[in-house]
Amino acid sequence: MFLIPLLWCLPAAACTIVSGTDRHGQTWAMNNEDFFHTASTYVNVYPATDKNTLGYITFTYGSPESGIQGGANEAGVFFDINALPPQVYKLRRGRQPFPHGSMLVYLLQRCQSVPQFLALWDTYYMPDMGDVQVHLADRQGNLAVISPDTILRATRQLTSTNFNVCEGPAKQTCWRYPIAQRLLAAQGVSQQSLVQIAQETSWREFTTTVYTNIHNLATGDIWFYLAEDYRTPWHTNIHTLLQQGRKSILLANQFPQNASLTLTKLLHNQPRAAVVEQFLRTSQLSNEERESALRLTFLNYFYMEKDFAQASVLFPIWEQYRAVNPRLDSTEFQFTKAEVLATQGHYQAAIHVLEAVKKPSWKTAALLRNLLEQEPAGVSLTLAGFPHAQAVVVEIRGEYNFLRFAQKTPQGWVLHLKTDQPELKYCFYVDGKRVLSQRQPVLPHQETGKGDFAAFNVLKR
Repeated sequence: MFLIPLLWCLPAAACTIVSGTDRHGQTWAMNNEDFFHTASTYVNVYPATDKNTLGYITFTYGSPESGIQGGANEAGVFFDINALPPQVYKLRRGRQPFPHGSMLVYLLQRCQSVPQFLALWDTYYMPDMGDVQVHLADRQGNLAVISPDTILRATRQLTSTNFNVCEGPAKQTCWRYPIAQRLLAAQGVSQQSLVQIAQETSWREFTTTVYTNIHNLATGDIWFYLAEDYRTPWHTNIHTLLQQGRKSILLANQFPQNASLTLTKLLHNQPRAAVVEQFLRTSQLSNEERESALRLTFLNYFYMEKDFAQASVLFPIWEQYRAVNPRLDSTEFQFTKAEVLATQGHYQAAIHVLEAVKKPSWKTAALLRNLLEQEPAGVSLTLAGFPHAQAVVVEIRGEYNFLRFAQKTPQGWVLHLKTDQPELKYCFYVDGKRVLSQRQPVLPHQETGKGDFAAFNVLKR
């Protein structure tokens, strides 16, 4: 029986977070924000509201109102989040749920140091922590990671990725962790060493490094890097940002020369393969940089914007540069190719691609069952009408990078699937246009994988 994997519980994807003190006694923090690529990241600026609060900034996807991915305040306190495999939340035992709203917003608004925040954990726990760990640093040099089972404190250097850092060396299996540790040992902590760590631990796969933020917590200086490009940062300062008042800054607007953003704008105006090929011919990019620009632009269009038409223009050209990126998994690439074909209504071509995969995964097997109509009929998601549509895609909220495809019936379209979830939130894309069923209940203002908000149909079992 195939069960839908519950992916929505992860508020952050793979991230590399490093903090430490340099030889001058200044504390630094760096975060690689790794996720499905999106061009809609926001830096949200919140000046202090009274003498008892602190000004701070947060980072969000999709909209300023979506879930906070990380932040820092004017007192020099920083936090960011690593997603973890499923954990037992032992740390909440004997503690009360924090009663004053978001504990991380409270950290940014009220806490002058990491120890001040950790003191709250003597009494309280963070109810919405889930399977994550929170990496903390302050300008006094206090470093910590709050994991679901304990709190790890440090003073000189601290690195966390997507394993529980409190479990010891035997479980430190992430490939990025030893790279960061090696570079820290060789170079120490500095803006330059953190840039190198960020570059060498950048994902550059189907999960990408969406942005990097590097903070000097002593001075308030911040360097942002966008979309795997570590040559041209946006250098700003938290105090400068706070002086500008309450605002939300679209990070992409600070990088007008970024290759993937340039390609996105060109395609928006002229969605043709010739435009992409002209861009590649005239740009001063290496083949590796071309692959990066094509991949990032495709992933943003396909999985975040759900603009399947634009993505289908990009994919064949990206495929020509696939070989220059050894990190790309062949099975995942073929799976994505099948998805692209299916969104265009080419189900048989997609089936052919999936049947030729040499090392099938659960995703290729599940998509093949879907397209062959071999899915057990546990529940049925139906959409009436649209007899002339080429393809009807079903997006289930929480499945960031796994699309499903409805089959045509005399009444409309239907998707059969087996699930153990008590509630499914979903929507349809009819030849690329987002549609809701008028015959099923609708939940408004639900956060999407992109980070913005939209209505979804809901099916309760």
